[in-house]
Amino acid sequence: MPQLDTTTYLTQYRWTLITLFLLFSLLVSFILPTIKTNWLIRRSVMGGWVVSERGSELNKKIVSIWKHLD
Repeated sequence: MPQLDTTTYLTQYRWTLITLFLLFSLLVSFILPTIKTNWLIRRSVMGGWVVSERGSELNKKIVSIWKHLD
């Protein structure tokens, strides 16, 4: 079994590090900036943290804004 062969440990370790580094760089370069942009847009539209009494009123305004954009 190649998983238990001691000569392949270094190769498996190297490929694991390369794969994890690529996944991390993909996450930092593309996914996290997209999440941050979406969060900033939501925060600016909602006007910060919304109190629960005004929440439904603001949600109706936001839905009407998005309907006009379509």
